[in-house]
Amino acid sequence: MKYFKTFIKVFCVIGIFIFIFPRTLFAYLDPGSGSYIIQMIIALVIGGTFGIKVFWRKIYQFFNNLFSRANKSDGDGKN
Repeated sequence: MKYFKTFIKVFCVIGIFIFIFPRTLFAYLDPGSGSYIIQMIIALVIGGTFGIKVFWRKIYQFFNNLFSRANKSDGDGKN
């Protein structure tokens, strides 16, 4: 019975992989797809830098408090 449960689990995992990763794919990437990918990368970079700019003070205070607490706890010998 122990081996049967293992067999069923392995069989299910293999079945899932067969449905997720088919053997043949019919895909087409037109020239517009490349420009769309480039636009998404540029938007990600600009959005990330804007997010950092907006929350820079909070990010700075978080790391400043984190390292100042670490330095204070090292001095008194208690952790």
